[in-house]
Amino acid sequence: MSGDSVLPYLSFAARAEQARPVLEWREIERGPDSFSVLCPRDWTTAQSEAWHDWVEALPRDLPEGAFPPVAEGLDGAFDLYAHRLAAWGRVYGIVREDEAQAFAAELAATLRLGLAAPATGLRTGHRVPLLDGRKLGQTEARYADIEDHACVRELRDLLVGARSEAVARATRDQLHAALSGITAAIARAEGEQRASLQHNPALARAALKARRLGASDALIQSVIQSTDGLTGDSALPDWSLQNVEADRPAPAVIVTARRDLIAAGDPSARLAAQAALESGRLWIAFDPDAAEALDDALIAPRAALNAYGFLKQTGFDVEGFAACAALWTVALDIESHLTFAATPEAAQRLAQHRPLALTVAGLSETLMALGLSAQTEAGQDFAAALMAVLDAESVHASAVLSRHLTPYAGFAAERDDRVSALSQKLYRLSGLKNADLKAHALTRLQTALKLAKPTGLRHVQTTTLFDDPELSLRLGVTLGDAPLTALTVAMEGADGVFVRGLHPAVWQGLKGDERDAVRTHLLGHRTLDGAPHIHAQTLKAKGLSDFEIAALEESLITAHSLDEVVSSAVLGADFIKDIWGISDEDLHAPGFSLPRLMGFTADEIAEAQAFIFGHDTTEGLPDALRQRLSPPGLKARLALRQKLESFASAPAASALVLEWDQGVPDALKALAQAADSGLRAIGLRRQPAPPSLTLDIPEFEEARRPAPEPVRETPAQTVIEKIIERDRERQKLPDRRKGYIQKASVGGHKVYLHTGEYEDGSVGEIFIDMHKEGAAFRSLMNNFAIAVSIGLQYGVPLDEFVDAFVFTRFEPAGPVSGNDSIRSATSILDYIFRELAISYLNREDLSNADPDELNADGLGQGHGLSKLADDGNEGIAASHLISKGFMRGQPDNLVVVPFGRKPSKSDDQSLPPEAQGE
Repeated sequence: MSGDSVLPYLSFAARAEQARPVLEWREIERGPDSFSVLCPRDWTTAQSEAWHDWVEALPRDLPEGAFPPVAEGLDGAFDLYAHRLAAWGRVYGIVREDEAQAFAAELAATLRLGLAAPATGLRTGHRVPLLDGRKLGQTEARYADIEDHACVRELRDLLVGARSEAVARATRDQLHAALSGITAAIARAEGEQRASLQHNPALARAALKARRLGASDALIQSVIQSTDGLTGDSALPDWSLQNVEADRPAPAVIVTARRDLIAAGDPSARLAAQAALESGRLWIAFDPDAAEALDDALIAPRAALNAYGFLKQTGFDVEGFAACAALWTVALDIESHLTFAATPEAAQRLAQHRPLALTVAGLSETLMALGLSAQTEAGQDFAAALMAVLDAESVHASAVLSRHLTPYAGFAAERDDRVSALSQKLYRLSGLKNADLKAHALTRLQTALKLAKPTGLRHVQTTTLFDDPELSLRLGVTLGDAPLTALTVAMEGADGVFVRGLHPAVWQGLKGDERDAVRTHLLGHRTLDGAPHIHAQTLKAKGLSDFEIAALEESLITAHSLDEVVSSAVLGADFIKDIWGISDEDLHAPGFSLPRLMGFTADEIAEAQAFIFGHDTTEGLPDALRQRLSPPGLKARLALRQKLESFASAPAASALVLEWDQGVPDALKALAQAADSGLRAIGLRRQPAPPSLTLDIPEFEEARRPAPEPVRETPAQTVIEKIIERDRERQKLPDRRKGYIQKASVGGHKVYLHTGEYEDGSVGEIFIDMHKEGAAFRSLMNNFAIAVSIGLQYGVPLDEFVDAFVFTRFEPAGPVSGNDSIRSATSILDYIFRELAISYLNREDLSNADPDELNADGLGQGHGLSKLADDGNEGIAASHLISKGFMRGQPDNLVVVPFGRKPSKSDDQSLPPEAQGE
């Protein structure tokens, strides 16, 4: 395909023909039913199920005169999908008649090779057909600002709705099961009175249970009536089956916010963090343009390119990856005409802007296979260069399509902004270090810029990062910047048995002895020979013969734990009962452990378990290996996302995921770090709690109310009240007093805070020195400090001042430097009273710095102290911490012992459980 074609020269069809996979029939279980599908042999069962769901949702609409190809199984669905896009591409003039067949073949080949895959779209909804040549009017999208009262109400409504949905989900399953119990009670009974509450005791018990769970009597009656006219052989309706799936997720809520407001932890930011955490639907954009781009990204047709599939023994196939990006830009352009939107407004935006959402898949696997880490500069540079190639190739294809067809509505008005954005990307490309990827991206983007200036761009945006677990499962790799958390994989054999092994990307990235070290650490030795405590000799001493020990050895390959191996499934229940004299009830009791019954201690079992089956974490590996194999932390993850986002067309539409037990303070700090990192938008969601979570809730007997004593009439007493007024005395500070001086810069303006303290350590005076400001402002701040000091000495609590002046807004304001607890402030007063609250009231909620850098006792991390802190248990000279002048030149009589410092989490973890209060 050359000349005037919008498509590049492609060769995926030839590669797919050479590597055509072997197909086999796979049995898929779906609830009580099962069915067979024809799929490639190397797919896992879960992958086959995910592709089957995609095929079930595949649209079948074709233009008039087009006929679907003959397709069989999942492999044939690839041809069906590609043929449909090619047919509609001819209708819309996107694909020429002479290249449609080749386009369909190449598109199907990328699916068959696992190089790319589309996301599942809506089955129904709204769309705007433009075959009649109509022109669309412009629509303006407005987004609420987090400081507006209307936005606060919207966030509270979102929070209430999320909690209502959580309650509904928690009770729905139990209620469905109870209603199913009603139909089951009727099905088990016989006779004409089987549906009578008075004559069927089982039905009455089931109805009472449903009523206790919240079912109304009308609903219970409706369930009973649904069985009327059914014979004993008829299948009664099962109310616990939920066949109606959510075809469209709940819409996202996008609000805008000032970056410094989120970083400062404003109360409105706290409400937003709570709403985002509990609903998983809130997105915060840091400017209106980012909000609009994020909105477009959430409704755009989506697809992912598997970068790991382009990694060859000779290196990364840049040309193949770029050609695939161009091909799928054309495919998604056709999809943008066919995609359904959830609302008419979204359909209008989709038709006007034609946004696309291409993303990189397999990025973490590619980095791992190349021996790179997302936590290092080299790894982040490669990832950014890869995103730059994807974006440059898709923008180039968009410019070519615009030259052949038309640009998106509104490009003429936005021409200067779009050209400027492309020029800025060219400038950012110059900072990348990967020569091959950088050169290709530069060439393509320069050509795209030349094409876009006269004829425009077909799409308002083409690339982004997004979440889609089903799409990730179909491709078998991670999406976007998602880390590779599973270093081992369960490989399914021909007999359906799963065997654990190292992830192929991990294996590729390791060299020489590293492979044996990591494999042994993660997978274990898989033999009893050499195992500590539990081996052939000790097992023989416990009563096992060579035959039983051989059976144990054979089962170690596929097992996951010692309890799974040393069990009745391997040794036989009769053998265990005969040797150890236990009953069936004991053998099948929850928590039963045969190794414990044999006499092995918990520590001995744990050591043998680690030797035989390996470890769940990378702890214990050399530092270099552990850093490379461990998933990046939040700070590194945000840095990687910012670099990827700088080359993408739209903000990342992929929410940051917090652990299930993290709360609002963690969410608030994650939002603050995201704002500081320079991201254009951010969303949060929390992992669901594990199903095995069980709270230890004590049961208390209700206290019996004592019988009321008879009321005795007492004579009325006359109370004479007298108001005694007492003047508040001023508590003056000692003439020689302690305190501290904090130097900082707020929005570029230096400020010195001096405090004076009483003998008990409470603050009694403050001085504010801003010597570089004008005389009027200095005098105002000095007199304000005197007024606050007098108030403190007359007994006004510091809390009252903090509540009154925190979050006040006036200039100077902005980033704070020189303070290890506060990174930004909305005014000088906001900074002053944050500092006082943190230092004297332990108000860590007003801190917006990294908690790992805080040291609230004031004893560490000054100049030279971090080195002293690393010296183990050595004491710290008092002259490093207190004023020599205040001590009259005698500080050598004091030392600060190490246990006086603030304990860290690592210190707590190193203590035994009994020392931690457990």
